[in-house]
Amino acid sequence: MIEQLSFQTGEGGSTPTSPLQLYVRAISKATAAWCYRQWHYLGEQGFLHQYSFGAYYDGVIWGAITFHPPSAPETVKGLFGDTSQDNIFEIGRLAMDDRCPRNSESRFISVAIRELRKLTPVKAIITYADSAMGHTGIIYRATGFTYLGLTSPKDDFWVDGKIQQRGQTSGIGGVWLPRSRKHKFIKRFD
Repeated sequence: MIEQLSFQTGEGGSTPTSPLQLYVRAISKATAAWCYRQWHYLGEQGFLHQYSFGAYYDGVIWGAITFHPPSAPETVKGLFGDTSQDNIFEIGRLAMDDRCPRNSESRFISVAIRELRKLTPVKAIITYADSAMGHTGIIYRATGFTYLGLTSPKDDFWVDGKIQQRGQTSGIGGVWLPRSRKHKFIKRFD
């Protein structure tokens, strides 16, 4: 168990009043999933996991962040000239309770990355901000990520109000609709 005590020990009540009051430690996928069910618009559905960290205050979890190998190898190829994903991670999910103080997300990301780098070599971290949710990635910019632009336009096949995840679409009643584009960011450590 990793724990970094970097919080003020003074006043604060049952809700943190400063991001400095949060401490970060490694958590299980199950604990991260609980956080995502509570605070992330996608819930726990389909999140990849290799390393997860929780943001705590007074023994209570207030957020989670999960890192995993990149889910889109073409991103790595475009950035590094090959498809090797060695020591490259993606922030697969990040969520915090809305009652967390201003700047909690960017501080949490910074501390979690520092803890990740203690556990494994990290060449780079890739992350995305979903434009369909109004996210612009300001928290990633605040933590030193470089903006790479929007993801390529893509379409998804929808059947009965749900995306057809994989498989054949021929002969199935559905419709192709544009997927929301995401803002792409990278933080390099090499």
